[in-house]
Amino acid sequence: MLEVLIIGAGPTGLYAAFLAGLRNLKAAVIESSAEPGGQLTAVYKDKYIYDIPGFPKITAKDYIDGQVLQYERFKSDLPIYYNEEAIDIKKHDDHFIVTTTTKTIETKFVLIAHGGGGFVPQKLKIEEHYDNILYFIKDLNQFKDKKIVVLGGGDSALDWAIDLSEYSKDVTLVHRRDEFRALQSSVDHFREKGTILTPYIVDTVEGNEKLAQTLVLKHAKTHEKLNLDADYIVVNYGFVLTKSRLDEWGIEGEKGLIKVDYTMKTSLDGIYAAGNGIDYPGKVKLISTGQGEAATAIQSITTLLYPEKTRKFEHSTALIKE
Repeated sequence: MLEVLIIGAGPTGLYAAFLAGLRNLKAAVIESSAEPGGQLTAVYKDKYIYDIPGFPKITAKDYIDGQVLQYERFKSDLPIYYNEEAIDIKKHDDHFIVTTTTKTIETKFVLIAHGGGGFVPQKLKIEEHYDNILYFIKDLNQFKDKKIVVLGGGDSALDWAIDLSEYSKDVTLVHRRDEFRALQSSVDHFREKGTILTPYIVDTVEGNEKLAQTLVLKHAKTHEKLNLDADYIVVNYGFVLTKSRLDEWGIEGEKGLIKVDYTMKTSLDGIYAAGNGIDYPGKVKLISTGQGEAATAIQSITTLLYPEKTRKFEHSTALIKE
């Protein structure tokens, strides 16, 4: 039986796994996607992050790669199971039975670090499927010297347009309004590099069986139509959280966010939570904040498991012998 099961292998879950290994806990991680990193690798892999302590700037991919390397010190005893979603959590005697996509896991404690649940991109409303209409970007090199259209008006859409303009001189951003949700500085920055079309909406998409070739745009006010050819269409209309299972699991929360106390304990004894999926007075949604919450949760669990061993907190320099 596990001592703690960590749900989620994003930056908070990965750090929790490292800390669990550091304290010799019998633990494992389940992750619903096929790779670690959560939203960072699903959406922002090649984008720079500027608010990680100790890094003036670092790409999301490089940061997660570093976290995985840190965790791998303990990987032989602390596995990560990918493509495993937590379906149900039930209390049984003095432990929990967690049902996943393919298995059941028995554990004394659960630490939820899933970032608020799964999320899916808001799709372009067309019936056809085209391989070159993308909702995630994994490798910017595929766009080198291509004709690219970015759809959206938020910060992420502008960030992608700016990043893509480093790989192609033909990047067009299409937004349905004249006003942007993104920072004006980002809009001005991209305007120097690419083309902005507003206010236009996508009327239809024309293409062959696999590839979209032309976007037919319609002016939101005059209804005038405009054809726009593209090699790639990157859609960034935002994301929608999948249905929360908090009610099914009996965990108190609101709007998909889990309520925790100062030890990161949820309303159910034995279940803890950390990261962007939790809520408490003064909560700040930062990677560094979530990792601090993971440290608090793991220490709280360790103290309950081994009260005699945790009267004195030990730093990593005392726990790791190279």
